[in-house]
Amino acid sequence: MEISKETENVVHQLESLASSVRLEIFRLLVEQEPTGLVSGEIAEHLQQPHNGISFHLKSLQHAGLVTVQREGRYQRYRADMPVVRKLVAYLTENCCRGTQNCALP
Repeated sequence: MEISKETENVVHQLESLASSVRLEIFRLLVEQEPTGLVSGEIAEHLQQPHNGISFHLKSLQHAGLVTVQREGRYQRYRADMPVVRKLVAYLTENCCRGTQNCALP
């Protein structure tokens, strides 16, 4: 079975989110949309060392889940919401046998 490029991207994104620290960072960035946060603010929010946060942010950025914008000597990170929406759509496209009409029990 050949795996599509889209599936490979989804696997890479999910692997990146499979770290509890990266998942917390990602959820924090989604919460802080559209302004985002600089890495020092993220480290402060999560009470984590700055160098560890930078490592995790690079992983999330490499997976395409966050964007970074330089602001002087700082870098502002934001969740890439179009990518997030595409990931959720991929995960739920066959929900309820493709009807997209799932009712909660």
